[in-house]
Amino acid sequence: MPLTDRLRQAALRWSHLGLVLVLAAPVILSSVLGFVWLYERGWLLWFALASAGFYAVVRGGMLLVRWQTRRSGRADTRDLPSPIADPDWSDAEVAAYDRARARIAARLTVPIPWADLPQEALAVVEELAADMSGGQRSALDFTVPEALLLIDRVALQYRAFLLRNVPLSDRLSVRTMHWLWRKQDAALTAWETGFLAWRGVRLVINPAVGLLREAERVLASGLQDRLTDRFRRDAQAILLEEAAQAAIDLYSGRLRVSEAEMARLALESDRRDQAIAAPGDPPLRIVVVGQRGAGKSTLINALLGGDAAEVDAAPTTDAVAAYDWMLDDLACRLIDTPGLDGGEKQIAALAQQMAGADLVLWLHRANRPGRAADLALADAFRALMAQSPERRPPVTLHVASAAETLLPGWPRPENELTAQDRATIDAAMRAIGDATGATDVLPIRAEDPDWNLDALRDGILAALPRARLVQRNRLRLGAGKVPGVGGNALRAGRGAGAVARTLWGRLRR
Repeated sequence: MPLTDRLRQAALRWSHLGLVLVLAAPVILSSVLGFVWLYERGWLLWFALASAGFYAVVRGGMLLVRWQTRRSGRADTRDLPSPIADPDWSDAEVAAYDRARARIAARLTVPIPWADLPQEALAVVEELAADMSGGQRSALDFTVPEALLLIDRVALQYRAFLLRNVPLSDRLSVRTMHWLWRKQDAALTAWETGFLAWRGVRLVINPAVGLLREAERVLASGLQDRLTDRFRRDAQAILLEEAAQAAIDLYSGRLRVSEAEMARLALESDRRDQAIAAPGDPPLRIVVVGQRGAGKSTLINALLGGDAAEVDAAPTTDAVAAYDWMLDDLACRLIDTPGLDGGEKQIAALAQQMAGADLVLWLHRANRPGRAADLALADAFRALMAQSPERRPPVTLHVASAAETLLPGWPRPENELTAQDRATIDAAMRAIGDATGATDVLPIRAEDPDWNLDALRDGILAALPRARLVQRNRLRLGAGKVPGVGGNALRAGRGAGAVARTLWGRLRR
């Protein structure tokens, strides 16, 4: 070590020693004066004898309690409960688990170093493998799929425990935990230095209380160390017993790949390209937005094939309404929204509805040139989605209603457009796209006789796979939201309750 480092360490040690001497000086001086006072009156010997007797009584009482505990057979009482046997286990598996627990208890009469725990767990698994197979299998004698399934089950178990009992566990990153682990020595040193300083200050402020606290600390230190050792031993025993539980599941064949599972996986693989919705997926949310009088309710009725939504010459939808819709055997929910009128409050509300959608049908009236309200809604929606970059934006289909009003003399025979008609429609759709930022606008007529509705249905069907991905992303992020103060307080209460029950059981024993 360089000389400068040695000098620096020596200076640091002397600075700590100097701090201790400064804080302890009043106590040392008072003790010396007290001994002088006792000596002058002839009481020093009696004081020494009384102190020794007091220590002997306290120490003897502690030893007596420990001896009685051992004599009553409760020396190895567990403060932390053992994992219970699985109800699905057979009698032979339960017996193997009990034998493994007995071997673990025999090894852990005292705690072992944490670094030795993985090797000890491997020894437990090795013995269980031999026990359950009559000596035919070893610790690592299982297949990779079995190991992966076991890891998945154990990980889900610990994930559920953390989410139920540890507050803010869903916000604590591994990077933060790694930083805390690297800084543990510095934190421990800071704690010890601060506690030492506090003890000195306490003695200076109130010597009587300070001395009593120091005496209490000396007397309780042995019991505290013993309790700490017991908790360490119990925690290590629980970890080893959980390893034994996992080993029983492994070597009992419960995690083995069966022919039925292989057949199911093959069937799922065959259907994966054909099925859009996975089993259990909720209906897709299709939100219809547009200016007042754009024909949203009329379009919804045309898609549903009935008169579910109220329609009138004046705007009729003043609140959000939902309608169930089966599209090619896929469950959807059409959401009719109030007409867009350009008000800031309504624009914000419609942007929220769009953010909660899986697919948006944005309806524009083909013969209406004003697009300022649509632009304001588009800006509000982009700003809202920018706040959650992890979200998939909903699929948006732009539709122009009343397209027939652009063509004099409508309807055309068989709805076949002339070249001039197509040029007129294309120019109008480009104008809507330029004004709203839409890349593709589909012209339709929703009233009878309808026109281009089949093309709209085909477009919705083609967009459903992407909409399903949006839905799953939305539901996953919604399920992972921070539970807030109340949710974290509830989890903290569960964790504190588990600790309190453990301590209460120990105090009762």
